[in-house]
Amino acid sequence: STGLQNQVSGVRASLPVLKTIIMLKKFVTYCKESYEELAHKTTWPNRRELTHTAIVVLVASIIIALVVFAEDSVFKFVMEMVYPKA
Repeated sequence: STGLQNQVSGVRASLPVLKTIIMLKKFVTYCKESYEELAHKTTWPNRRELTHTAIVVLVASIIIALVVFAEDSVFKFVMEMVYPKA
């Protein structure tokens, strides 16, 4: 037999239906395990840690933006020296 057979009506589920059912069960299991991990196994930062990390990211972003701006300005200056405007 290639599928599940209903004991009352004798109707069999085809192989694609079985694969769909198995995939659906796997998806439901994945969702349940994901929720369990997020709700019970994950350590969330407290307010102080979160604020500190956010400030570090903000400062690093500003520093990187300033470095890129400086490099762009130097590049622009060098290009204007190499290729002067007519």
